[in-house]
Amino acid sequence: MRIRFSVLIAATLTTGLAACSGGQAGVGGKPVEYADHGTFTFTLPSDPGVVDPYRNIASLGEMGSLAYDPLINVTPEGEIVSGLAEKWQADENTATFTLRSGVTCSDGTPLTASHVVKAFDYLKDPKNQSPLYGLLVPTTPFTATADDSARTVRVKMKSPFALLLQTLGRVPVICPKGVEDAKLLEKSSAGTGPFVLSEIVRGDHYTFTLREGYAWGPGGVRNDVPGTPAKIVAKVVPNETTAANLVLSGEVNMALVAGADRDRLVARKLAHFDVSATLGELWFNQRDGRPGADQQVRRALTAALDLDELARVSTSGKGKRANGLVANDAQPCAADTVTGILPATDPRQAAALLEEAGWSAGANGARAKDGKPLKLDLHYSTNDGEGNIAAAELVAQKWKALGAEVKLTGDDLNALNRAMFETGDFDVYWAGFKLNLPHQIVPFATGGMPPQGQNFVGIKNAAYEKLVEQAGRTAGEAGCKLWNDAEKALFQSADVVPVSESEVPYFLNKAEARTEGWLQLPIPTSIRVLR
Repeated sequence: MRIRFSVLIAATLTTGLAACSGGQAGVGGKPVEYADHGTFTFTLPSDPGVVDPYRNIASLGEMGSLAYDPLINVTPEGEIVSGLAEKWQADENTATFTLRSGVTCSDGTPLTASHVVKAFDYLKDPKNQSPLYGLLVPTTPFTATADDSARTVRVKMKSPFALLLQTLGRVPVICPKGVEDAKLLEKSSAGTGPFVLSEIVRGDHYTFTLREGYAWGPGGVRNDVPGTPAKIVAKVVPNETTAANLVLSGEVNMALVAGADRDRLVARKLAHFDVSATLGELWFNQRDGRPGADQQVRRALTAALDLDELARVSTSGKGKRANGLVANDAQPCAADTVTGILPATDPRQAAALLEEAGWSAGANGARAKDGKPLKLDLHYSTNDGEGNIAAAELVAQKWKALGAEVKLTGDDLNALNRAMFETGDFDVYWAGFKLNLPHQIVPFATGGMPPQGQNFVGIKNAAYEKLVEQAGRTAGEAGCKLWNDAEKALFQSADVVPVSESEVPYFLNKAEARTEGWLQLPIPTSIRVLR
């Protein structure tokens, strides 16, 4: 799952991706010819639904950067450059951002420091239940104040928070009309970005139109250079083979193709850029009455699996075992937090652990406790390619051999949101979170369950909670050690089991683009359409 639900697609101050520029340039010795007023079309695996990035993280990751700008940007090389802010400074206690002069919202309203503060105040209020709270917006209490005459936004933390610039600095700023009126964002955008949402055809496509006069992209770049598209179309194409065919034919300019079809696109030498992603993790539902509420059961179900084999299957042989919750090796706290922590593959030990937990095998091998059979409803996303579907089937096979009755439930991304954040009706979720900073998992592993919080499996891990509280206010190597120890605490009790990660390729045809660590889309001002 490429972070579609209330999860983060979060910011990072490190480069995680290889840049792709000029992939079509000079083909056959011919110079590049840019299209005038062209259209750049890319595919979406499913309809994101709500297009408000403060209320649906999918729209932020898949389309939000087209219409909404952050205070700072990061280049593909990892350099921090200007966005809405021309100057900034931050430590673990305070941050100050000075806005560029001349920035306007898409309706022509000048952007002020007070507008930015209004956006921060909305996001930091837990009552608004924004998925950005805890991801790009610290849960540590803070105050934000504005000086409109000096164009400055000042943030003061109640207690230290070590990743202040990496989070608030990368929040997409929605202009006041959009913050105040959610209905406005059901059919349009209200940001400062280089494009404006101009058409929605649910289930089919979303169209963005170029803004005139935009001059505050990363490092002050404009959006009127040759090859810049006049329109960008996000086309809903659920089938990856279809997406591959469309990009090969040139009917679309960009498509994510991570499964078996990627080989034929590589063979055709299409340009591509890669996004580091965790493709497979097991999340055990720990609500009362669920088998996963028992740590012994969680560890048993983990020991029944060959995680190396599962990683190969889920990535179609293209990836590797995950060594933590953050796939981006360039993230500031990169370390192996998995080896020696998760239960080793041992089906006999798995059976013994279930016996100890009271789940005894009957004459036919089926397990039950107090007359209740061991039933597991295993959910997975149908939008993550054939490899992940095959991996879910393999997990079900191994657990059936252990004596469990396993129901496989495939969810599109809207059904996934409902299961995780509304009904809670599942036993295990096979999913992947795209994270770039270690704190971004915290809202999903601590606090209340939906709708009071985002802890969608009901994790209660005191050691993890203590460590992340310490890590959040500790900078440097000492802070990283605490974050890494916190991950280990999750794995020791098998609250979350990271399995696989891979470089997910986005292929380009008749187009150029560059990207950086947290974006699934290219940097909007880098997109060029070729003749």
